[in-house]
Amino acid sequence: MIQLEAIRKDYNRRGHAVTAFQCETQRIDDGEYIAIVGPSGSGKTTLLSMLGGMLSPTTGRVLVDGISLYEHSVAERSAIRGQKMGFVFQSFNLIPYLTAMQNVQIPLSFSKIPAAQQQERATEMLIHLGLAERLHHRPSELSVGQQQRVALARTLVNDPQIILADEPTGNLDPTSREVVLETFDQCHQQGRTLIVVTHDPSVAKRATRRLTLVDGMLVAEGAMKAAA
Repeated sequence: MIQLEAIRKDYNRRGHAVTAFQCETQRIDDGEYIAIVGPSGSGKTTLLSMLGGMLSPTTGRVLVDGISLYEHSVAERSAIRGQKMGFVFQSFNLIPYLTAMQNVQIPLSFSKIPAAQQQERATEMLIHLGLAERLHHRPSELSVGQQQRVALARTLVNDPQIILADEPTGNLDPTSREVVLETFDQCHQQGRTLIVVTHDPSVAKRATRRLTLVDGMLVAEGAMKAAA
């Protein structure tokens, strides 16, 4: 479970404090599929970054499974993220000189899993995402959609309970877009928590609850109707 308590994030712009996000209280239960929507500059990415332990709030607390993230050191927060969270971004952050398989293995390299087993898990994940013929290709040899699928495989290979995604389908071809969204659906069915920032109404409809932000404030929330 994720909880926000009296959160506010301020930035200093030209000597003036600007509030990018504020919220008195918000709770995301285990297994929820949340879409965060709103216009550009409304605070969506700020909120996602605070939920993921990457951006400390000016005031307030972010709790993940009862752990107050920002009362821990940077190293401790990094360890918590590694244990509990996976991230999917519009910019894939793949290492250009590594193959698809090697990129997916990166999170496993910090574990005690034998190298052969790391390769096996990375291979299984890439095959599952339709990249069986691209295991040994570098990012420059992959399409944009294929690169996003490699990034998604890297996110999922450590079996995170919480997945945070920032515009994960931006600029993707239809096939890769559907692979990403179907994978999110599967993750939700497996009981994982998904929090997805999106501008795309059709992506938001896949979620079970939507949070709408305007000018850094939560202006609406509600359950989504199940698809017929």
